[in-house]
Amino acid sequence: MKLAPRVPRLRWMLPIAQLFLSAVVLSPLRPMLADQIQESLRSYGIVKDSTVNNPVGHGSHPFDLDLSNPVVQRRIKIAETREWAVAALNLPGGLPDVVYAIVSPAHAEWRPRGMLMWTWRDLSWPIICIFFWWLTGRSVEALLFSRHTIPSPKIRWWEVVVSLPVLAFGAIWAAIVSIDQSSHADLPFWKLLLVFGSLWFILGTCTPVAFVVQWLLQKRLTSTADRSSEEATA
Repeated sequence: MKLAPRVPRLRWMLPIAQLFLSAVVLSPLRPMLADQIQESLRSYGIVKDSTVNNPVGHGSHPFDLDLSNPVVQRRIKIAETREWAVAALNLPGGLPDVVYAIVSPAHAEWRPRGMLMWTWRDLSWPIICIFFWWLTGRSVEALLFSRHTIPSPKIRWWEVVVSLPVLAFGAIWAAIVSIDQSSHADLPFWKLLLVFGSLWFILGTCTPVAFVVQWLLQKRLTSTADRSSEEATA
């Protein structure tokens, strides 16, 4: 009896891995992220402002913002690197922001009140990108199974449609930072965008490629089954 091939459950492994990696990268920024969340909740009236009753408690650990201090400069640089790394890793998570910026009258990204834009990206992009990592995992699984002539998991047409913006988004970022030299000055972490933009271009192609491979495989299996049926009846 032929054993079924074993393929890693990448549809779950990839989202979990990116969430874990994002959490590790952002871990040193926990106090800042927590403070931003509380500030946003206070702006919506969900959490009461404690500064009235406890003026010493809020902001009792001020951050040294002396930009001439090399230590402060290094800390800011490290914090920015961590934020850019998480954003680049979860680049398709920015697609909803791009769509909103296009259709909104202000042509700007949405963010909760009282929260910095980069904080919102740090918190939202990894969550949004769970779906895209899941989709990529399914597509890679399908390609691995196709090597064993097994059309599983079934890639559907809507998955191809969803993957096309991811493919285009990654290609656009990779093209911008590799062709436009002026972007190197505007985007201090352009190398991260180049690497992960190229990565998401490759990952985005997995879904349409898997769809075509499964379609060809299904045709071959159907043809083989029909031929076997004709031979049996002959």
